[in-house]
Amino acid sequence: MISNQAWLQDKRDPISREADTKANVFNLKVFGVMCLFVLASFILNELGVFTASKTVMLFTVSVSFFFFLLPSIAVLIHDRALKKTPSLTEFEGLKYLIIVSAFVGIALICVAMSHNVVILNALPALIAAQYRYQKKLMVWIFVATALLVIVGVYGSFFFGSQDRNFIKGMLSDEGAKSLANRIAIATPKRMLELFYHYAMPRLFCALAIVSLVFGVTRRNRSMLNKQRDLSNKINDDMRRMNSMQSHVIDALATLIENRDEGTGDHVQRTKSYVGMICEKLKTDPRFSSELTDEKIRLFERAAPLHDIGKIAVSDVILLKPGKLTPEEFEKMKSHTTKGGSMIGNIFSGIEDSDFVRIAGQIALGHHERWDGGGYPRGLSGEEIPLPARIMAVADVYDALISPRVYKQPIDPEKALGIMESESGTHFDPFIMENVLQMKDALLEAARSKTWEKKD
Repeated sequence: MISNQAWLQDKRDPISREADTKANVFNLKVFGVMCLFVLASFILNELGVFTASKTVMLFTVSVSFFFFLLPSIAVLIHDRALKKTPSLTEFEGLKYLIIVSAFVGIALICVAMSHNVVILNALPALIAAQYRYQKKLMVWIFVATALLVIVGVYGSFFFGSQDRNFIKGMLSDEGAKSLANRIAIATPKRMLELFYHYAMPRLFCALAIVSLVFGVTRRNRSMLNKQRDLSNKINDDMRRMNSMQSHVIDALATLIENRDEGTGDHVQRTKSYVGMICEKLKTDPRFSSELTDEKIRLFERAAPLHDIGKIAVSDVILLKPGKLTPEEFEKMKSHTTKGGSMIGNIFSGIEDSDFVRIAGQIALGHHERWDGGGYPRGLSGEEIPLPARIMAVADVYDALISPRVYKQPIDPEKALGIMESESGTHFDPFIMENVLQMKDALLEAARSKTWEKKD
């Protein structure tokens, strides 16, 4: 039997949840087919093809319809109570409701119809087989199937469609419609014969099918467990690989920053600022559709590479304490185009295309200006990719508040004031609007000098 720990693991596992959801969808479709079957039986009985009592058939149709529709109704009520769209994923008791409803609905059909449809009692086991294997559940299904086969045979003798093999000419067609007449011929000997000749063969057949279903279900569970284990292993490997790649990226970026920053803290600080700004922008309808959790993670991972192109710039320029000459500044500006090219050359094939694209946009465009006065391409407004516009804010903020060989650090609050004055010229005004709303968080982060490295 599944342990509580294993069952809880299955419950939380996305593959298992998806399998149960698909099983729910399939079984509800089966119930729809069964509703049509019941309706067809009622029509055939009205036409005289079947000879069950109209009262019995009407009762059967009404109650079986209710039970076949009950799971769908329960899903709607459950999700309406939680004010959610209809879902088959989070309704944990749905599969048990489906199985119970199947037993009740099938039992009613078997009683109303001839004993020849008693084999339908194997259907609940087939429905249960769509779900993950649970030994206790399967034992209950085995017992319930055996009982309901017997109930179906004897119930159809007393209430169901007339069958001459039951009454052997002892009752006329008209007389067989009376429950009292059927009770009158229900001698112990006839009931025993009914068990031997009708109930037992169908019981063996149904239980054989159920046993086969058990085997298939156990095999499916084994395959599902292997699939889940393989998926977990792949996910673990991917997490390790992503962590390793992130560490390599951070180390590479830090090595480059060490050439002109003295330490690699600028890399981690700007990465943290990018993450903070993205989380704030995600609450703004103007940015929320683009800033998914996955995109934010990629923005943060790519941020340390914004100055990778500086590796191709001479130390004489990077470490110059005074103002750069126009020629030197042109060479410094080339770190953007060289950075974009290097990212494409280095990371294509070892990183996913979204990361390469975003990292390239950041490296190439983080010195562009909203008014079009930046470099290297002179883009303006929303022509500048969003990752580059966010990076521009994070990069300038840290540059202002950090010491450089050519300047002293500026107080963080004063730095934000300078940046506010350049909203709409240097920076995206909508991004700056959000940045100023999170002023306290940025000031606290700048002054704490604590940076949490994120994979």
